[in-house]
Amino acid sequence: MTDIRILLVDDEEFYLRLFSDILASRRYYVRTAKSGEEAMELLGSDHFDLLITDLLMPGIDGLELTRMVREQYAWMDIIVITQRDDVRLAVKSMRMGVFEYLVKPIDRDELLLTLDRLLERRRLVDQQNKLIDESMQYLEAQTVYRRCLDILSTLDFENLCEMILRHMLQATGSQGAMLWLTSPDGRSAADGGDRLNLTAYRGLVSLDDFPSSINMSQGEYEQPFRDGEPFFAAPWKVLGMEEQSTGRAEALFIPLVVDGVPVGLLLLLDKLREDFTERDQNIASTMAEFSAIALKNARRYQALERVGLKDPTSTAYNLTYFIDYAGKEIYKARRYSRSFSLVTVVIDRFEFLREHFKSEICGQMSRKLAESISRVVRDSDILARVSDSEYYVLLPETDSLGARMFIRRSQETFRTDSFISQMSRDYPVSVTLGAATFPLDGADFDELLVACRDRMERSRESLFRRLRLGERGFWDAVRILVGRQDEHVGSLEQASESFRLAEDAEGGNAHIVLREEILDAIEGAVCSEAVDSPDSKAILYALGGVLGREPRPVETALADAERARAFVIGRRGEDARVSEQPSVTRIFLDEEPLDQSRMLLVLSERVAYAMLGERGEDGRVFGFHSRDAHLVENLIALLQEHYNLQRQY
Repeated sequence: MTDIRILLVDDEEFYLRLFSDILASRRYYVRTAKSGEEAMELLGSDHFDLLITDLLMPGIDGLELTRMVREQYAWMDIIVITQRDDVRLAVKSMRMGVFEYLVKPIDRDELLLTLDRLLERRRLVDQQNKLIDESMQYLEAQTVYRRCLDILSTLDFENLCEMILRHMLQATGSQGAMLWLTSPDGRSAADGGDRLNLTAYRGLVSLDDFPSSINMSQGEYEQPFRDGEPFFAAPWKVLGMEEQSTGRAEALFIPLVVDGVPVGLLLLLDKLREDFTERDQNIASTMAEFSAIALKNARRYQALERVGLKDPTSTAYNLTYFIDYAGKEIYKARRYSRSFSLVTVVIDRFEFLREHFKSEICGQMSRKLAESISRVVRDSDILARVSDSEYYVLLPETDSLGARMFIRRSQETFRTDSFISQMSRDYPVSVTLGAATFPLDGADFDELLVACRDRMERSRESLFRRLRLGERGFWDAVRILVGRQDEHVGSLEQASESFRLAEDAEGGNAHIVLREEILDAIEGAVCSEAVDSPDSKAILYALGGVLGREPRPVETALADAERARAFVIGRRGEDARVSEQPSVTRIFLDEEPLDQSRMLLVLSERVAYAMLGERGEDGRVFGFHSRDAHLVENLIALLQEHYNLQRQY
């Protein structure tokens, strides 16, 4: 019985010795105090299970001591001892939660019997609490597994993401949650790591405080993320944010891993009433296993569902599925402040084919077009058949320049397809593509479609098509557009047909004769417009002349740019240097056309500009400039092909 620790309090030495001798027969651990003050000191330095105190004492009496112990050591049992005329005080102490009161004088059997009853009650209470704890743990485990089964029973991807967050919040008592997932097509970040995109959020969170895309393939949290181990950390440390950008305390991060492959990261914030505990970590770990499996199953179901919704005559989806998918993509883009692009593909003069060829030839043209596009689309992209002559392509997580790059790759596949290229070469049939990006070009599907059709019309009317520059190399195209110097100073009626076609009455295309310093100012202004903010995405090419120590205007304009890239091409000067700016690449070439040229090609989400010039003997530059986006895009493509540069927009 030595595990029972008792504190005796009485101001009379006789009773202290008497009670100590009685309790010694049971070998209890006993300590004594002669006052309430001494008792409180002992309680502060030692642990006791039971307090036996006299009521009438000088200083802190037994009643006040009982009150103080009840406030500070609520779990402790108390027995009070009183004189026969102190019964009222004893009753008052009983109301304060005292187990029993004894009246002096107390015999040995009465005291020991009272202790036996108290210990039996303690045993029953402990047993009851243990049963309650076991029942609560069982109930909690059942609740967690019911939540997990609920998650596993859902195959609708969007609803599943919302359900995972809702159950995580309820199970842990959190007030906010966010979910980032890997791309379904396995796309990586720019540095080759795992890129995760914000897919869902719930509760008290603000999208402005957190990044829409994160990379977990670096830093001290990479290994816990890959191992699927929930961990505690401040959000700004894990998500690459500035420390002052959020005042949130330590949060709970939950990696979602299935078959050793990370599929996402879940963040729980602001636990109600207290900090996150190991219990929350264990619950989250269990639910994370089921959630990762459910997400993988939902994506597989999406893939199977798409197979059943494809048009039987081509590899494309039917229009009904496309419209439903586009509606969901618009909702997600609005909710999470992301972009996506819509591309329309049309076979021009398809009616000509219908009039002059059998239906099998028309059908083959349509199928070949769909097959060519299918070689370009990613797993997450949606290709839909609208009619025999028209297709739509939805490009999730794709900005304006990404959509233009998709069009470029598609056009290259059309040229490599023998059937499409032969039909385009032998008959007045061509394929035109137009792209629009949310929210840059429109806030809903109809607005995006109108923007696509407008871009297609501009492509058909583009100078690049009218002059058939696609059949030329880069420098041949430049010479045709710039024209001869005598055409710049003579009358337009006497100029060549190509020179006259390059003149646009509305000012979109025009020939120019300017001094070099004026061209410097134009180059600086256009480049500054293209990278109007540090995160503006753009690609710029400045060609011609000798590259020395002084930066070109394009290099100065990109001083603070983070996502723009510029390539400066020219002959190496004596004091030439490599650019110190990571966004600028200098390329030194010894090529005669570059010596007498001055060119600028700029393509961004909002700006498309081309300036092509040739230096004259009088120091002026005779040139051509244009804001024809289709012309600019294709001139950049010809330039990249000619100099074997990276094919990018």
